[in-house]
Amino acid sequence: MTRHGTLAYYLAAWVIGCFVASSLYFYPPLPGTNPIRLLLAMYAFSLMFGAVTILTFAFLLRAAMRLVGTHLLLLWFLAGAVLSFAEISLLRFLLPFILTQPRVFGGYVTGFVFTPAAVFSDRHIWQVPIDGAITGLVLCLVDRAFAGGDKAVEPGHSVA
Repeated sequence: MTRHGTLAYYLAAWVIGCFVASSLYFYPPLPGTNPIRLLLAMYAFSLMFGAVTILTFAFLLRAAMRLVGTHLLLLWFLAGAVLSFAEISLLRFLLPFILTQPRVFGGYVTGFVFTPAAVFSDRHIWQVPIDGAITGLVLCLVDRAFAGGDKAVEPGHSVA
């Protein structure tokens, strides 16, 4: 699982993507609040409720960039912005239909999948492509680091 950097890739997607989303959500800071305490609280909730969405984003981004076959930072940046916006838009489109259905497992499944779509309402939708683009840059660097390492690690011809 770690030979191709899968664990590092998805962990970076989860940690960085959720941090960027939570830091963008409270910009500008609310007056009369402690911005660090608010950021940490939002980051904790973002790690819990954003995991499914960001891991799906990371999987789709990696699959798309493997089809293209590039580690060009600009391409990952643009693809991350477009893909994140498309994913959240699709979830926001499906949200009214899901809310009218009976709750699965007490609503936990729908809560963990559709909470990011509900959080990024109309006034916060501009943050989604920025989060996807920044996360795409980081994921490009992680994927590039492990892709280059595979070629060096693969055994070549033995000297003996």
